[in-house]
Amino acid sequence: MKRNLFLLFAILTCTITMSAQTFTDHLESKAVGQGTVTVHQDPILEDMVNGKKQFVTEKKEDKKDASYTQTGKKIKARGYRIQVYWGGSTRADKTKAQHAGLRISNKFPELQTYTTFESPNWRCRVGDFVTYQEATDYLQKFKDAKLSQGAIIVKSEVFIYQ
Repeated sequence: MKRNLFLLFAILTCTITMSAQTFTDHLESKAVGQGTVTVHQDPILEDMVNGKKQFVTEKKEDKKDASYTQTGKKIKARGYRIQVYWGGSTRADKTKAQHAGLRISNKFPELQTYTTFESPNWRCRVGDFVTYQEATDYLQKFKDAKLSQGAIIVKSEVFIYQ
């Protein structure tokens, strides 16, 4: 009887311990015959990876008092992005695409940049605009700031927050 009770307690303890294990704990766990993984990361990032905190970003624009807050569940929707670069398939083209995104991010930190390779071209797209008018307004801002003269608005899947 005591043995069965001890066995039940041991199984229950193992189950609770395994369910409390985080993703990074699982990666770092040691197993016979396998290598080891060590994860060094910021505690905030660890909370995000393990689903303990909800994704929240806040950015303020210097010139205006408007604040850009993105909270809630992130979902995909049909919308628009501004394509600021498209080029060939070389490393130099990849670098150009990344630099185009960095130039935009430095001037407009509230916009997300997406540098992707879609065979055979590298491209950089910016923003998650629900309406065509929002995209047009930012395109004009890019042209006024002389950031990207050949930029165009393209239909795309975008991320929005509920």
